[in-house]
Amino acid sequence: MKTEQDRGEARCNQVLDAAADCFRQRGFHGASMAELAKAAGMSVGHIYHYFENKEAIIAAIVERDVAEILALLDALYDDEDILQALIREAGNDIGESPCSDDALQIEILAEATRNPKVAATVQEGDRKARTRLAETIASGRERRGLPPLGDLEARTEIIIALFEGLMLRQVRHPKDVDAATIAVLRSTLQTLLET
Repeated sequence: MKTEQDRGEARCNQVLDAAADCFRQRGFHGASMAELAKAAGMSVGHIYHYFENKEAIIAAIVERDVAEILALLDALYDDEDILQALIREAGNDIGESPCSDDALQIEILAEATRNPKVAATVQEGDRKARTRLAETIASGRERRGLPPLGDLEARTEIIIALFEGLMLRQVRHPKDVDAATIAVLRSTLQTLLET
């Protein structure tokens, strides 16, 4: 039996999914609260019960995406060799994860360039994901008996840039990520993680 909290979470996710669709299609400023409400199948007043404004909805979308990234990284700890798990998983399901929703991610980043509140939300989400990735790399190296990296932060930044760059490439050059691209990505990651 669903609790009140479960129903509330389901309604919030319903709003977030509808908002993501609207932002993807019409942009942050082009999507009105009335459109979001219609897409979510509820009243505008009901949406305001859960979210103060569109900025709060973007913040929740970013938080949901970051939570997914953290969960993916946490799952790697179950693997005996974290570094090999990172390399093996690289390129799997590119384009299928909500975190790789190109149009939505680009829309949020564009809004972050204009809106300091959205920028702060995006930057905090990035800090959390970046920190966890660095911790995951450090833990993987420690388990292997490899020395700590003096340039761990820089390597983490480059790894993130690789994945964000692939997202942007999908906009500029839409095509399936082929086996050769994934092989080069994994080889690059192996160099960054293991040397």
